Amino acid sequence: MIFSIVIPLYNKQDKIEDCLRSVITQSFNDYEVIVVNDGSTDDSVSILKAIIKNNPEIDIKLLMQENCGVSAARNAGAGQAATDYICFLDADDEWKSYFLEKMLHLIEDFPEANLYCLGHEIYRPEVGIYKPKHGCDSDFRGYIHDFFETSTKGSVAKSSKICVRKHAFELTGGFPTGEKVGEDLHVWMMLALQGKVACEPIIGATIYQMPDESRRERASAIPYPIEYFRKKENKKLLTRSAKAYLKKIILMHFLGSSLKRDYNTAFSIWRKSLKMFPFSVSLYFITALLPINLLRVLRKKRAMSGINNKLVAGANADKNT
Repeated sequence: MIFSIVIPLYNKQDKIEDCLRSVITQSFNDYEVIVVNDGSTDDSVSILKAIIKNNPEIDIKLLMQENCGVSAARNAGAGQAATDYICFLDADDEWKSYFLEKMLHLIEDFPEANLYCLGHEIYRPEVGIYKPKHGCDSDFRGYIHDFFETSTKGSVAKSSKICVRKHAFELTGGFPTGEKVGEDLHVWMMLALQGKVACEPIIGATIYQMPDESRRERASAIPYPIEYFRKKENKKLLTRSAKAYLKKIILMHFLGSSLKRDYNTAFSIWRKSLKMFPFSVSLYFITALLPINLLRVLRKKRAMSGINNKLVAGANADKNT
């Protein structure tokens, strides 16, 4: 076998069949599948067992665990991997039929990488399918000169479109358990800091972004890379471009929380990142907050103007009666 495919599963009864069908129909089929059920309470497991029964030629293993989160599920699956290369696929996402074949060719042509990446498309109910901006040019194929610089331009690494070298993954310590935001981003960053990244931005996966309870819970969480690299001994690991990339993560999440008026989360991000990059973060946040404050002032003035106009109109009406 060449690949181990790890699928964390939690309450995805409406998508797990489509997900596995995208694996079973791969043009390259030298792989094993490890599905880790993370305490599902719907019919996900019964649907999965039916798929296993109807496809005896496919090596599909089912691991059961109590609900411990996606990081614990991915780590458990990776721990059971029998191959040197692990692909992670979320249970509500799908691969193109050539995904593994493209990954195999990347590994053969660029064998020194720790992390291999393809491109992806996103499905959202309100807009349909669209292709997000990728950090690499459309005709690029090879080792990325600087993963962090490239990632500031677009999405290079993301769950469901990557493959990792097992030994390198183990050296990162795996996905941080209990974390809700940035747990996968942390692993990609650590792999890039430790070694090379190879990429071909052809669309290899469709990532479904559907509204659910877990997504709402993640909205107010602090991205794990901020927590990890704020420690002095960990910050020393960052290259110059990695620091710039982390600043972008900080700014994006701060802005996102502020625009949603989740000021508690925004303040926590500001407080925890200020010690890492005191000058840059202060400058970014002051600049970022100005339009928000200005907009708020204009809205208040508009509201007061409306109230005053109503009062004047009412007073004039009283005079005329």
